[in-house]
Amino acid sequence: MKHYKIFTLAACLLTIAACQKENGFVLPGGLDSSKAKVASLSYDEATSGAASAGFTWDATQALAAGATSFTLELTDNISTDDVENGTACKVVYAPETSYVMTKGIAAGKFYYARIRANYEGYYYSDWTYLGSAASPYAVLVGTGVVEASFGAPANIKFVPTETSFKASWDATPFADSYTFEYKAQSSGDWSVVGELTVPAYEVEGLVAETTYDVRVKAHKGEQVSDYSTATVTTLPPSGFKPEMATADAFIEFLTSEAALASGTNEYSLEADIDLSGKTVPSAESFKGILDGKGHIIKGLKSGTPFFATLTGTVKNIVIDESCKFVPSVPFFGIIAGNNMGTISGVTNRAQIEWTGADITEPMLIAAIAGQSSGEIVGCVNDGAVSVEASASALSTGVAGIVGYQAAAVKDCTNNGPVSFKAASISQKAQIIDAKNALPTIGGIVGYGAPGFGVEGCKNYGKVTYNITSADIPAHDDAGAVINVNRNQIGGIAGSPCGVISNSNNYGEINVYVKNSAPGTALPKEFIVCVGGIGGGDYQFTGTGASDAYSNTSYINCVNEANINVDSDASASNSAIGGIVGWPGQEKPVTGTVVSGCTNKGTITGKGAMKCRIGGIEGGTGVIENSTNEGIIILEVTNTACAIGSICGFHSQGHAITGCTAKGEVIARVKATSGVGGLIGNIGNVDHTTGEGCVVNCKITTVDSAAAETTGFVVGYFNGTTKVIVLGSTDSPIKVSGSLNGNAPSAENIRGSKNTHANHTINYNIL
Repeated sequence: MKHYKIFTLAACLLTIAACQKENGFVLPGGLDSSKAKVASLSYDEATSGAASAGFTWDATQALAAGATSFTLELTDNISTDDVENGTACKVVYAPETSYVMTKGIAAGKFYYARIRANYEGYYYSDWTYLGSAASPYAVLVGTGVVEASFGAPANIKFVPTETSFKASWDATPFADSYTFEYKAQSSGDWSVVGELTVPAYEVEGLVAETTYDVRVKAHKGEQVSDYSTATVTTLPPSGFKPEMATADAFIEFLTSEAALASGTNEYSLEADIDLSGKTVPSAESFKGILDGKGHIIKGLKSGTPFFATLTGTVKNIVIDESCKFVPSVPFFGIIAGNNMGTISGVTNRAQIEWTGADITEPMLIAAIAGQSSGEIVGCVNDGAVSVEASASALSTGVAGIVGYQAAAVKDCTNNGPVSFKAASISQKAQIIDAKNALPTIGGIVGYGAPGFGVEGCKNYGKVTYNITSADIPAHDDAGAVINVNRNQIGGIAGSPCGVISNSNNYGEINVYVKNSAPGTALPKEFIVCVGGIGGGDYQFTGTGASDAYSNTSYINCVNEANINVDSDASASNSAIGGIVGWPGQEKPVTGTVVSGCTNKGTITGKGAMKCRIGGIEGGTGVIENSTNEGIIILEVTNTACAIGSICGFHSQGHAITGCTAKGEVIARVKATSGVGGLIGNIGNVDHTTGEGCVVNCKITTVDSAAAETTGFVVGYFNGTTKVIVLGSTDSPIKVSGSLNGNAPSAENIRGSKNTHANHTINYNIL
């Protein structure tokens, strides 16, 4: 019988014993076949799941003999003496005789299972196998127990279409890969596809009504199985004309043709299509090419996308304003619920409106696609997109173009208003790959996932986010009250993850987070991050010590729209910026850069909130060669706020270089956290920054007494223990403008509070 190396306490101690043998001491223990072993090991269907495997065992004799624990082991390779990496092993202490394995195993994979009894003195019994040592059974996680013989793949099945077929077969236990071969019966040449890691393959570009021979073999290391063989016949031509000119033809296409199309099938609209009064189904899938040729879809009233899943191409279609969509599925876009293909040149003019009481499952609502991992290019939305829950909501992405995007969005424009409204937030929830997500809204994109990027997009539509009773608490799955942090709202993207470049926002942004008694400070955290281009990178922020802590950069973007945030959230800082609210996590290393960007809009903070507001950023990140020309206004009732022409709060060693602070900074409350031309509040972290920067703005505070936290360059240093240098002798900060009607001077370059020798500002007064 072969034995595995296992990393249990007994194995470690036996290793120690071997090391101590030279010194004349031998630790007892090891295999003792006279010890009672486990009588039988069984797979427990009741406790097993899609990604777990439950086991029970009969240990009556072993327990009676004094067994103290059991070692349960799963492995994907029983033919070697060593345990492979990834093998699952668990020590279960007596008298327990069951366990559910979840760690170290994966859904859809095969494993052998065995167990042994452990005794005092580090002795252990022989292994007991699921099945037997000579003929062990295998566990297919998510399915159950199968006989584990390595043979030819079994049960080949087909789903044929006119020009393709999908083939699948039962997974061969422990197979590393498969070789798939096919040929027309009239041909002697096999087409070979090797190294398939899943038991399925699809063949396209075939001839209709033709019989094909198929054979499949499995590989396991050096072993190769026999072939399994089968035949399949493609379907006869349907008679459907791919050039569609009528409503009935388009409906037939969605009903029966789209799901059967291969990647090479092409369809087109040859006339405008009026769907008034028609029931139009959603095609389950489409992998072909649909060219609308600029024709218009009219009169459609629907709640479902044209395609539930799109892996092909849809282009050049216009959706008329006579259409209206009331989404009845959680992931909705007019073209696709889930886009994995390409959508280009689509224009929507219709209204999309979801209303209800509670949003109890994650939702993605947008004009073109709900969820997308495929490219979206040159699309336009002119219609209103709105989601309104009269009660509570959880993770919801609302946008003019796409709700959740993990690929490129290029040259798209949103002209329609985009809005989200709810009484309260019920909880954080996972939506696709975004964990602990909260509602997000953007003119172009809601959530951006890794792979996301925006290039050359424009938003002209008003973006509105409204929570009317934010004091109603949110809860986790266990019912505990939780904070509601990092709701993200952006003119281009609400919660991006990637690069946004050469994209401009012209649409006004309005954010309301109100207590049931408006104007009353909220007793809990309810942070919003609001930016003219992006709200902030938070859902997909890195965690590695040397990795980027955030992933989103803003390159050559412009915000020309006004941003108004009226919030009663006073327990923690909300962040509002002309380009981005809060770029990412507040960490010393960041992949987030704002470069070559300009804000021209007026930014206003109201209500009882605590906040940080900046013409470029509210929070802290790397900023280079960017300019604020807008007016920044603070008129909240909470004094613990910071405001600056470039950024409200700056820290963590993030560099600000080559930036120009123009416009106006107006504090209509005594902002105790700082009012600055360049920076409102700077954190107590060692660093040098501000090289090549220019301050030429008008600063107005509520009264002259605010001078202790107001300055042309920095309003307030948040500590005195760290060495901070702003500007350099070679590249000092150039200062002009006015502060409460006064010209720059040594006395008003910085706020007088926390003045310390550790703080140096190199500047030239112009």
